[in-house]
Amino acid sequence: MRTLLLLLGIFQSAALFAQNWQVYGAIRTEEGEPLEGASVYIDDFTGVITGADGLYRIAVPERPVQLIVQRLGYFSRRIVLDENDFVSGKRLLDVTMTSQFLSLPVVDVVAPKVQVLIEEDFSIDLYDYEFAGKNLLLLLRDKKRHLLRLTDESGQVISELPLAGSPRQLHRSCTGGLHIIGPDFSQELIVNGTELDTFPRYDTRKFRVFIEPCVLKNDRYYIYRETSLLNQTVTYTYYDNYGGRHPLANVRNRPATREAFRAYRQFLNNAPFAVRAGGTPASDPINKDFAIDEFPDEEHPPLEISQLIPLAQSADQVAWLGALKTIEQDSAYAPLFKINNRLLLFDHINGELLQFDDLFRPENRSTISYQTARGWRKELLKDDVTQELYAHFAPDGLHRLEKIDPDNGHIVRTCPLGEVRYLSANFKIRDGHLYYIGQDDVNIPNHKLYKVDITQRNKP
Repeated sequence: MRTLLLLLGIFQSAALFAQNWQVYGAIRTEEGEPLEGASVYIDDFTGVITGADGLYRIAVPERPVQLIVQRLGYFSRRIVLDENDFVSGKRLLDVTMTSQFLSLPVVDVVAPKVQVLIEEDFSIDLYDYEFAGKNLLLLLRDKKRHLLRLTDESGQVISELPLAGSPRQLHRSCTGGLHIIGPDFSQELIVNGTELDTFPRYDTRKFRVFIEPCVLKNDRYYIYRETSLLNQTVTYTYYDNYGGRHPLANVRNRPATREAFRAYRQFLNNAPFAVRAGGTPASDPINKDFAIDEFPDEEHPPLEISQLIPLAQSADQVAWLGALKTIEQDSAYAPLFKINNRLLLFDHINGELLQFDDLFRPENRSTISYQTARGWRKELLKDDVTQELYAHFAPDGLHRLEKIDPDNGHIVRTCPLGEVRYLSANFKIRDGHLYYIGQDDVNIPNHKLYKVDITQRNKP
């Protein structure tokens, strides 16, 4: 969070080494290799970025309290600095960072097609999960306790961290850090080998504004995604080292936007709500003063649905609100991914794959059509280990993945998933394996965390 809020406002004064207190050392991987590009800072403010040798040196006028290290692809570290560890105001401190993405051992082809990793009972609820290297992080409620549990894939508990409040979500930020999200608070997670810790809490509203919209970190740039017009417009913007804001791309569902404006106007006019033969609300042709994709009155843009609810005075207005809500839920899906040194924007509205280089310059534009197939779930899944992309389909409740060629957006392989339960959600892929939370029986509320090997799946 700190990195995002500062927007890489990390600098090194020319008079840095004239200060009274110094912390210096090396940032390394678990294999002992120097870690380039790590952000190292003291007490949230003074910091540097490591070079190819992984070395850092920071000096401050007052005794530092803590050292924080962040690096994309690694868990954040926070180290409390004890005054007794300083000699003449200096301290040598080498830091080892724990990788978030580690390649797993090759799975035997005779292994079961689907494995149950975690199973709920009537005293344990599984809310969410994430990857921590070769291990798993589970967000649970065990009876009255909320906790974060680190386990291996056999289910063996490695460590636990009790959590206050009622968190229900784990979120991986664009810098790779994990955040625990509650109804009115958020916390960034620290993983130091097998030890779990957290940074101090912050307001969840800050998470919604600063952390959640940031979808990618490209070198020292942060890419943010914003939605508007009932989630029918997706805008990507990136920020440079100085906080400068630059547009990257804009995707808009124009037909859905026009339909939203019609329903919005009918709500304001308290028009009768009727459903025509096609199953959609009946409305008059759009007025001439309504532009195709812009609201006509710039000084009074459309209110959010939550703001309209108190204004509803009739059953017809409530019905029009339902129509607006339906449009909002069927949002424009245009995800952005980074594969090696390229940025890939999948514009499913207009059927295009847009490619940019690492300097945000357009490179190529391809036509995509897989999103028109029956059962499309409006979901692309990226394997952060193998850098492969998959589209998710579930026609008639039968799940399958379609591997996508990142060069042109075409389907290159089909992965049928007949063993995946219909009542399944929270799909993620790591090192050729699909993970998901499923429910065996609609009448039994217990969930399980499943793992499926998709490396051997071929088109039938």
